[in-house]
Amino acid sequence: MNASTGHAASRVTRNRKGAFIMRLLTTSALIGLSSLSQANAQTSPSQSASQTSTRAFHIPAQSLSSALNAFGRQSGLQVTLAAATSRGVTSHAVDGQFTPQQALARMLEGTGIPFRINADRTAVIGQAAATAPTGGASVPGAIALDTIDVQGSADGTSGYVATRSSAGTKTDTPLIETPQSVSVVTRKQIEDQAAQSVREALRYTPGVVSEYRGAGGTRYDTIIYRGMGGGVNYDYSYLDGLRLLGVDYAVPQIDIYNLDRVEVLRGPSSVLYGQGTPGGLVNLVSKLPTEESLHEVQLQAGNRGHVQTGFDFGGPLDPDGTLLYRLTGAAHRTDSQVDNQKEERISIAPAFTWKPDADTSLTILGKYQNDPEGGYFGFLPAVGTLQSLPNGGHISRSFFDGSPNFDEFKRTEASIGYQFQHRFDDIWSVESKLRYMHTDLNYKSVYTTGIDTSDPDNPLLKRGVLWNNSHFDAVSADNHAQADFSTGPLTHKFLFGFDYQWLGVNEVQGQGTAPSLSIYNPDYSVAIPTPATTLSSRQRINQLGLYAQDQIKIDKLTLLGGIREDWAQNNQHNRLTSTETDQGDHAFTWRVGAVYEFDSGVAPYVSYSTSFQPAIGTDASGTAFKPTTGQQYEAGIKYQPPGHDSFITAAVYQLTQQNVLVTDPDNTSYSIQTGEIRSRGVELEGHANITDNLELIASYAYMDNINTRSTTAQGYHPTYVPDQTAGLWANYTFHDGAAAGLSIGGGIRYNGRSYANADNSIEVPDFTLFDAAVRYDFGEKNPRLKGLSLAVNATNLFDKEYVSACATATKCFYGLGRTVFGTLTYRW
Repeated sequence: MNASTGHAASRVTRNRKGAFIMRLLTTSALIGLSSLSQANAQTSPSQSASQTSTRAFHIPAQSLSSALNAFGRQSGLQVTLAAATSRGVTSHAVDGQFTPQQALARMLEGTGIPFRINADRTAVIGQAAATAPTGGASVPGAIALDTIDVQGSADGTSGYVATRSSAGTKTDTPLIETPQSVSVVTRKQIEDQAAQSVREALRYTPGVVSEYRGAGGTRYDTIIYRGMGGGVNYDYSYLDGLRLLGVDYAVPQIDIYNLDRVEVLRGPSSVLYGQGTPGGLVNLVSKLPTEESLHEVQLQAGNRGHVQTGFDFGGPLDPDGTLLYRLTGAAHRTDSQVDNQKEERISIAPAFTWKPDADTSLTILGKYQNDPEGGYFGFLPAVGTLQSLPNGGHISRSFFDGSPNFDEFKRTEASIGYQFQHRFDDIWSVESKLRYMHTDLNYKSVYTTGIDTSDPDNPLLKRGVLWNNSHFDAVSADNHAQADFSTGPLTHKFLFGFDYQWLGVNEVQGQGTAPSLSIYNPDYSVAIPTPATTLSSRQRINQLGLYAQDQIKIDKLTLLGGIREDWAQNNQHNRLTSTETDQGDHAFTWRVGAVYEFDSGVAPYVSYSTSFQPAIGTDASGTAFKPTTGQQYEAGIKYQPPGHDSFITAAVYQLTQQNVLVTDPDNTSYSIQTGEIRSRGVELEGHANITDNLELIASYAYMDNINTRSTTAQGYHPTYVPDQTAGLWANYTFHDGAAAGLSIGGGIRYNGRSYANADNSIEVPDFTLFDAAVRYDFGEKNPRLKGLSLAVNATNLFDKEYVSACATATKCFYGLGRTVFGTLTYRW
C-alpha cells in the first residue's frame, strides 16, 4: 500500500536544518560569485552574445506582421512595432544562419522601416527605433505611431497561448520544434479560472487526471499521466526544473499563487529528468524577479468559509536594473466539503536576481510554507457511494469517516536555492541550478478499510488508524552546458550535463485498527487508541544522472536525440530490528524525435522515448526489485498558424510499462515483477486568442489502458483511469461601449467512465461539470480606479453530486461540489 490509496506503510525521520542550510547557502553563493567573476573576465559587458550569436531562421516572404511573429518565435526576442507600420508591407524571405540583427535587416530590406534590438532582448520596429544608434537608419518623414505587441512576452506567452517552454528540451526551444506533447497553463488561465491548486489548474489539460481524489487529497498534487502514475509516492513534480523530492506522506506542495505557469510533459522524460513514471511529469515555474515594477494585493472570499489574501511585489532595486526582486506571499483557510475538516496555509517566497550584464544572471529563490491543517484525505466504500446501502440510501458526500479528536495534519516546508546562467560567446553557454529543502510532517488519521452490512439497519464502516512523523532534507541540482554551432548545412544545439538528487529521511510510524463507525449514527466521541510504533527508520536516497542531447536543424527539419545513464542508491536502516538494507540500480534511457515545419505553420512530428522508475523492496526470496521501465511511440501534428495567436496540437501514442509489481500467486504477502501495462490514446489540445475579445481553450483525450500481464487483473483496465476526458473554456472581454471592462467566461468538463475494482465489475459513471466566471475591470470606465478588478468564479456550477474515481471497491472519492469565490485585486 502507499499514500495514493489512502494509508500505507512508510518510513520516518528527524532532521537537522540550520547549520546545513547555512553551509549550503554559503557554498552556493561562493560558486555563483566565482562563476560570475570568471564570466565577467571573459565577456564584454557592452554587447550581449545572445544578440551576436547566429541561429537558424526559416521565414518565408509574407505579410510583415506574420513574418515578425515568426521572427519572435525563432529568435526568442520580444517584438514591438508601430501600430500601422506593417499595413500593406510584405517582408523578404529569411532562410539560413543569421544573427537576429542580420535576419531583421534582410526581412526589412527595401521597406524603409527602421529597427533596433535592445540589450533586454526586445526588438523595436518602426518610428520608435528611428533614432536608435543601432539597427536600420532613420526614415525621413516617418510618423510616430502607438505601438502594439506582436509577441506577448519574451517567453512566448500571450494570454492563454504559450509558444515556448524549456521543459521539453532544457533549451530555449519553441514548442512547435519539440517532438513531444507539452502543455502550458499560463498565469492568465490560472487567474481567470481561479485555480486554487496545481491539480485544479490542470482541469482543462488533456491526457492528465489531476482530481481523481475529488474533494479529498487537496494536500497533495497527485496526477495521473496517460493512465500512468498517481498517488503521492509515484507523483513526479518538478519546481523550476528540479524535482520536488519527498517520501510517503512527507511530500511537499507549492502554493499556486507563488507560480507563474504550470508545464506538463506527457510521455517518458527520463533522458532529461531521470527516474519517473512513463506517463509524464509536471514542471512548476516560480514567479521570478521582474525588470518592470510590479505591485499586487488580493483578497478572496467564498463558500465553506473560504478566505484568502495575497501580495505580489517585484521590480528593480537600483537605477541600472542590475538588481531585481520578487516577493510573493499568500495565506488562506477554508472548511472542507467533509465535516470536521479544514485547510489552512501561509506561504512566502522571496527572490533576488543580479544581472551584471545581458549575458549573466544569478537568482536566489527562497520559499517557506506552513500548513497547520491539510484538509480531508479519506475515502468511502463503493457500497454507499456508487451503490446503495442495504436500505436503499447513500452515504452523504459530507460524511467524515475519521475522528475529529484524533486526525491531524501539520506540514512545514522551507527551501533555498539558486539559478545561474551565463553565455560566454556565440557558441557556449552554461546553466546551473540547486535547491535545498527541509520538510517536517506530523500526520494522524483514522480511515475506512471496508464496510459491514450484516445489520442492514446499522451498516458500519470498518476503520484503521495510522500516525506518521517524518522529517527530511533534500538536495536537487542540475548543471549543463550548451553549444550552438553549425557543421555544413546542419545547425546544432548540443546539450550535455549532470543532475543529482539526495534525500535524507527519518521516519517513525504506527498503524493498527480503530473502532467501527455507524454510518447512520456516528459517534465521534469514541476514544481512538494510538497504535504502537510499527516502523522506525533512517533512509538515504541518492541519484546521479549524466545526459547528452543534440537538436539538429536541416532547413525546416529538426532532429532530436538524447541519451542518459543513471545510478540510484537507497540505504535504509531499520531501528526496530537494527538491520540495514542497500539497494542499488542503474539504468540507460534514450529518445529520438523529428519535426518538420511547413510554411503554413503545420509541423508533423514523431518520437520514441524510454524511462525507468526504481521499485523499492524485495520479493519472497529476498531479491531486490529491478526498476520498472517504459517505452513510448508517439506521432502528432502541431499547428501554429502565421499571423494568428494560437497553438493547436494532436497526438497519438502507445506507451508500455514493464516490471510492474503484481501479487505473487505463490505467496500473496509478497509481490513479483511480471506485470505489464499498455496505454494507447489520442489527445487534442488548442489554445487560441481568437480576437482581441475572445480567448479559447479546448481539449480532448481518449485513453485505452490495459493490464497486459498480471496475476490478478490481466486483460482488465486499471482503476482510476477514465476512458475519455474533454474540456472547453471560453472567455470574452468587452473593450468598448457600455460593457467596457467586463469579462465573461465559462467552461464544460467531461470525465468518462472508469472502474472501481481490478476485475472491472464495478463501474464509475461518467460525469459533466460546468464552470463560470465574470470579471470587471473598474479602470476601464474610471481612470482613478485603474488596476482595480473584481472577479466571481463558480466551479461545478449546478452542484452535481458524483464519484470522481475509485482505487478499489473500498476506496472511492466523492467529487467537489459547487464552489464560489469572489476575488478583489488591485495592481499598480
